[in-house]
Amino acid sequence: MYTNNKLAKSIRLALMFGGASLAMSGVAAAQDQQANEDQAEQAQERIQVTGSRIKRTDMEGASPVEVISAEDFEEQGRVSVAEALQTITSNSFGSFIPSSGSSAQSQATVSLLGAGADRTLILIDGKRMAGSPSLGGSAVNLNSIPMAAIERIEVLKDGASAIYGSDAIAGVINIILKDDYEGASVSLSIGRPEADGADTKQLSFTTGVSNSQGSITFVYDHQERGAIFDSQRSYTAASMEDLNGDGVISIYDETVGISFYGATLENPNTGGLAASAICDDLTANVDGFVGVLDQGSALGGIGGGTVCGFAYANVSANNASTNRDAIMTSANYYINNDVELYARGMFSRNDSFGRYAPPAAPYPDIPADSPHNPFGEPVDGYWRWTGIGARDGEVSDYQQDYLIGLRGTLDNGAEWDVSYHKAILDYRQVGRYYLSYAGLAYNNLYGIDLGSEQGINNMRATTYTEDQNEFDHVSGGIAFDAGELPGGLIQHYVGAEYFQQDYDSKYDAQSEAGLIGGSAGNSAAGTRDTRAYFYEVALPFTAELTVSGAYRYDNYSDFGGKGTPSIKAEYRPHQDWLFRASYSEGFRAPSLSELLSETSFSATFATDYVACRDQGIAASECPSRQFDNLIESNPNLGPEESTYMNVGFVYSGIENFTARIDYFDLEVENVISSITVQSLINAEFGGLLDELEAQYPGVNLDRGPSGKVVGDVITRSANGGILTRQGLDVDFTYNFETDFGRFNLKSITTYLLEAGGDVYFGGPMQDFTGAPGTPDWRSQFVINYNWGDFSANWTTDAIASTAEDSYLDTSSGDPDQFRYIFENHNGTYVTHNLNLNLSTGYGRFTLGARNLFDKGVIYDDEGFWVDDTLYNSGHIGREFYFSYTLNF
Repeated sequence: MYTNNKLAKSIRLALMFGGASLAMSGVAAAQDQQANEDQAEQAQERIQVTGSRIKRTDMEGASPVEVISAEDFEEQGRVSVAEALQTITSNSFGSFIPSSGSSAQSQATVSLLGAGADRTLILIDGKRMAGSPSLGGSAVNLNSIPMAAIERIEVLKDGASAIYGSDAIAGVINIILKDDYEGASVSLSIGRPEADGADTKQLSFTTGVSNSQGSITFVYDHQERGAIFDSQRSYTAASMEDLNGDGVISIYDETVGISFYGATLENPNTGGLAASAICDDLTANVDGFVGVLDQGSALGGIGGGTVCGFAYANVSANNASTNRDAIMTSANYYINNDVELYARGMFSRNDSFGRYAPPAAPYPDIPADSPHNPFGEPVDGYWRWTGIGARDGEVSDYQQDYLIGLRGTLDNGAEWDVSYHKAILDYRQVGRYYLSYAGLAYNNLYGIDLGSEQGINNMRATTYTEDQNEFDHVSGGIAFDAGELPGGLIQHYVGAEYFQQDYDSKYDAQSEAGLIGGSAGNSAAGTRDTRAYFYEVALPFTAELTVSGAYRYDNYSDFGGKGTPSIKAEYRPHQDWLFRASYSEGFRAPSLSELLSETSFSATFATDYVACRDQGIAASECPSRQFDNLIESNPNLGPEESTYMNVGFVYSGIENFTARIDYFDLEVENVISSITVQSLINAEFGGLLDELEAQYPGVNLDRGPSGKVVGDVITRSANGGILTRQGLDVDFTYNFETDFGRFNLKSITTYLLEAGGDVYFGGPMQDFTGAPGTPDWRSQFVINYNWGDFSANWTTDAIASTAEDSYLDTSSGDPDQFRYIFENHNGTYVTHNLNLNLSTGYGRFTLGARNLFDKGVIYDDEGFWVDDTLYNSGHIGREFYFSYTLNF
């Protein structure tokens, strides 16, 4: 059996009974054998809660904080830190999961209120966590954090730039790691979904020693989750069907997992497309080709025509596999009664595998005498280079994180802390079996058969990406009491910090030169340093009313300084009631990748309403397609600026029952967002494209005489527009004893009354609640039952109904009145997890099921699967698991 320090025990009691006052009194009651003065001191022990550097005696304060213990995540059946945080209700619209073929393949993020992962600050033990280099250093990869090392997670549902600086716009997640651990624990777990893929394996070991001089804690954590291939799910496997009964199959509208990048040529006579002259032979002899299909809406449907389709989903993976190993060691040593040395080291490696179909890349200048070419002149084509083989993406993430510091007290009771924190994050991706355009040109120049062994070897290329983010952070501060008001002593905190970020992203030379087909990306590098100074004060005007204020000034070496204030109030007219309110201003600094990245290529999906209008196709019937897109950075970006208001109350007047209701209002201005391909098309539809291109030089979209978008669409990031979130957090907990055991009930719901954003960059605002992938509420209900050595846990996760489809309504003719229309709402999405535990003299045995009733995925109005970020549990399907834990 292990033990933890008295603060950790008080936190566990607070979680169990729903009120920190019970936790604190419980600590004092457990010490009856000590002297009376020791009891009084422990009863008033101050704790630090996320959202303030001033310690308090109560978990509940002016800002709402959701506290989730490691035991909670275990009982809910969560596999990893990422999966645990992605299921909290304030992760409103879901967030990125490991996705095969993505440049961020191994990454996982969280996005509070759906405001973006780069507007959610992640802390570890109150210190800023360095961003992943794969994500441009702007967001944290949750897959780098060992699940077994976590003591609890505190989710601050308030803006906090006045305390922590940049990125704390939509909230803060503070991951508290284990320390002062005594004993040892081993845990094993395996999980098997009923459907193929996504198997899990876990192993962890925790040990520690603690005495009056200090402690040391060690954690090893190993986790695996297998990939899911498109062919392993019916809705992602390649398929085609003549849905409208016209006798032909349209490549975009009537297929799943099939691309016109097979053997398709541009028809010089019509401006449309034409299938290879030998498409039937390819279909008969080469795996993946599916025959001649109708061009339909491909490339805007200009000119009509045919394509030779390729079923990429027969080969590709959807969810990438992950294989993680992590070690965490923490220690503290009391140099004397007034000074403590503390340190932490965390090391992780995360390997990931993903697979794409053979490279899909343009085939320029197909010779006139090629058997594919019936036109008698060189033409360009859209090709699947099957001889090269399926593209494999092998990713390795490495993270080193070190912290060392001193903290102590002065004779007057002031508490001080200084620390140095360093993190080195490396991301390396090897891409195998890509197309070398240089090799293709060599083959054509010397007449080498493209299908021969020599020809394939000449064209086969390996790509390499190496990203690094190095983070150095020095901080210090002092908390002290000075002055007194009727409610007690005035508490102050003064501090400063300095951090430096060095970001470097390198692509191989052939990729940078644009000589690799089926790949995208480019290098970037930069350095910035930041100096910050901050002050916080708590003013107890009466025993019932405390007002707190904070101010922070950050000075960035690349774009200048920014000051952010906050003010908060908490009013306790009675021991059963807490009324609270807060107002804060915040900001987000542009990331180094947003400022400095080289131009990169992407095949971007968008809906060409202009082409559909010109062809008489209704906006509601206009399909999306891919566009060649060059994405530029913007060195002139400035910071985003935000305001966050919160008003709410906490009621605990019924025994073992607590209710928390908070209203929030977030507004972000000067939003850093991309002027996307879709934004350019929407602006063009409204007659504003020239104005937008003039306002943001370099942005460009061109059409040829046929009305088809020609060349690369050039987009970039810019400051503009507003993002808003308004809503309610509603939280109830109730615990009661019966003759048959103890029940703990918890319900938490995040309601979004408004999720505002631009219809297109610089265009009108619209409320997007209820849009596809944008539910207006998420809810979680947990029942925990304990009876002796047996416990059972039932978790229900619910996501509100959303639209299955959307289209741009331009009927007014006024671009300022353009709005998206949301159609065909699906039902509320509900999943259930069950967890059964039995503790014996031989350890604790757990049987469980995730997604117990095998809830499936969500489809759009055309029957296509949508949004794995919100509904990934349905993609995995019902999953049974077993775990065993031994404490000794």
